[in-house]
Amino acid sequence: MATAARKTVLYGKVVDDRERSQIEASLANGKADVAWHDEPILFQPDSGVSLVFVDLDDPDLAAPEFLMSVATAGEGVTVVGKASTPTLELSRRLSKFGVSEILPADRCLERLHKFLNDLESVGDDERSAPSKYRAEALVGVSPHIAEIRKTVRLLADVDFPSALILGETGSGKSLVSKILHHTGARSKHNLVEVNCSAIPDDLFESELFGHARGAFTDAKKEKIGLFGYAQDGTLFLDEVGNLSPSAQAKLLKILEDKKLRKVGDVEEQDINVRVVTATNLDLQKAIAGGGFREDLFYRLNLLTIEVPPLRQRTEDIPGIAEHFLRFYGTLYGKPDMSIDDQAVSRMIEYSWPGNIRELSNVIERAVLLAHSRVIHVKDIKTAMCNSRLTPADRRSLVIDVPPQGISLSDIEQNVVMQVLSMCQWNKTEAAKFLNISRPRLRRIIGDTVPEQNRRRR
Repeated sequence: MATAARKTVLYGKVVDDRERSQIEASLANGKADVAWHDEPILFQPDSGVSLVFVDLDDPDLAAPEFLMSVATAGEGVTVVGKASTPTLELSRRLSKFGVSEILPADRCLERLHKFLNDLESVGDDERSAPSKYRAEALVGVSPHIAEIRKTVRLLADVDFPSALILGETGSGKSLVSKILHHTGARSKHNLVEVNCSAIPDDLFESELFGHARGAFTDAKKEKIGLFGYAQDGTLFLDEVGNLSPSAQAKLLKILEDKKLRKVGDVEEQDINVRVVTATNLDLQKAIAGGGFREDLFYRLNLLTIEVPPLRQRTEDIPGIAEHFLRFYGTLYGKPDMSIDDQAVSRMIEYSWPGNIRELSNVIERAVLLAHSRVIHVKDIKTAMCNSRLTPADRRSLVIDVPPQGISLSDIEQNVVMQVLSMCQWNKTEAAKFLNISRPRLRRIIGDTVPEQNRRRR
């Protein structure tokens, strides 16, 4: 189904007449709409405008009241200012009026062309998805990422039942799952995300399938499981490789039968849920070692998307770093920051064991701690120190407390399992992170860790 064209508005002399004529000539396909105004004429809130360029060298267009009106004229409008000499002081002053960043003329032209090229390369369904969950949210120029973007777009019109996303921790598996949902046939229904390591084995059925009233002590009312919430939509099971044999068997049955029975109930109900799973484990090795069911693997990997680690696509690092620099620069009121070539080279040389999650954290810290508007190599080196396990990782620890409560030992085991996953099952690193000894860590995990992970150092 077609959607209204996304629009951009240019106020004043943002580009020269020659560039303007070329841009207008390229818009015959109708996929985008560019409006040009020499005066401060405000657009209608429902006109579909998503990007606005303003010539700040024109005093009438640089007026604070006009800039504020533009920034608040529609939901999700981004305002970019063009200035002959962008300065940090100007950026700070105009950010109060909704100007996201200030660029010289050539950078404005580059940004405009990227906006138009992105519209040219996506389908109508994808343009209707939230901008952060369209295929171009997968930033990069490497063949790996280009192939994933192509796959995502091909799947947009296909109502596939399952997909398996493989990749190291922090490589972007969760983002791929969101893009598959929001650009796909089930985008109008719920996306339910589950961290399999965060659900104790004895609560797996209740959490995913729900329970009837009176099914167990303190079950005072009926509960809809996560499969129920995801009806007609998508259920994303992250770290599926960490499920116990019992949980794997229960998951396999519901995928095969397309029916679920709540705990304590006698009736079955039909389900229609797309199940997308992700893991950082080698499931083929897990199957060989008896840690993962082969029949479940074949049920889950109807479609497989493998997200490569950052060290295997170093050509993507500058673009990803620039993406995070714009995000955190805007977030922390430093919209005009840049990274020098030496800093970029240092990032390309680094192996990034924490992948994109680690790169994001490094850029965030560099933005916060930089003493100038340029991030130098020393800023990157400082930000890289002790970045493997980050505050963002610590915030990602989630404990689901069921209605009947949870024991302290279960909470302890839950936290340890999640930290082990963050550390890619390196027990020495996990024990150091938790400030406990390796023997105590082994006692806590007991027999709950799959064999292939227990053998790791």
